[in-house]
Amino acid sequence: MFDGLLVLSRFALYIGLMLAYGVPLFVLQVMGINTLASPVVRRAMRVAAAATLVGLLASATALWAMAQSMSATSDPGAVWSVVRTLLTQTTVGMTWNLRVALLVVCLWLGVVTGIQARIRVAALSVLGAVALATLAWAGHGAMNDGAVGWLHLAADIAHLLVAGAWVGALVSLTLIAGTASRQGGREAVVLLSSAATGFARMGTLIVAVLIVTGAVNYTLIVGPTLSGLVEAPYGRLLLIKLGLFASMLALAATNRFHLAPALSKAEHDADVAGAVSALKRSIYLETTLVISILGLVAWLGTLNPGGG
Repeated sequence: MFDGLLVLSRFALYIGLMLAYGVPLFVLQVMGINTLASPVVRRAMRVAAAATLVGLLASATALWAMAQSMSATSDPGAVWSVVRTLLTQTTVGMTWNLRVALLVVCLWLGVVTGIQARIRVAALSVLGAVALATLAWAGHGAMNDGAVGWLHLAADIAHLLVAGAWVGALVSLTLIAGTASRQGGREAVVLLSSAATGFARMGTLIVAVLIVTGAVNYTLIVGPTLSGLVEAPYGRLLLIKLGLFASMLALAATNRFHLAPALSKAEHDADVAGAVSALKRSIYLETTLVISILGLVAWLGTLNPGGG
């Protein structure tokens, strides 16, 4: 069954929280303190602020959609009764309250003055990471009890955080690549080259953690069997997700071993437009794939792994 409001709100929630955390993380870890005053970094941080607001709105919408699905009615009074129960008597509600509080603090940090830029960006990344981690309690990661339950939650949280780091990096790189393509000039090209090369070093760890935690999550959700990939809608959607992920890996490998080194080599040449354009196209395509994957993840989280 496809619950449109719930799936769309979850999709917006994933996008918003991953960018609110991943963009500041990328700025700190890859671009460094010397670039915090650059126009493209300021633009990236505005994207993170907008994503925080999206996360807040999507949190409210997703909670309402969940309550509506649970109550099996669109009557506002009945749905509101379920919302109150969720917020006051469930772990989902407690983590929702924490997430909203953290996102409000993030919005405050975006407008308050007198805080050193590096401290502000680091705080936004940490608060965003915790807010993103709360999603583990609103999906299949909370389906088990005891030690297995804690293992599942840990794997789900790690999966969310490394995925958020990848999404934040890709969106940041699209901004940098767009600037380098439009403006040209040595400064923009050097920034794109250094950012792409820096992310390439992070990429190996991100991919490794995604694969390991993804395998753990699959085993705990579906079981140690491959039949679950073809016998239910959940498994078939998961297969599509894995196909898109494999395509992302191919693009990431191309960026790391071919396009980023080619741009670095071309930095001192008279014509770097071709290298910039090739890397930009690859980054844009990779970003499109990750957005598609998040849409599937939002849908998967609403499905019964063993049935329709």
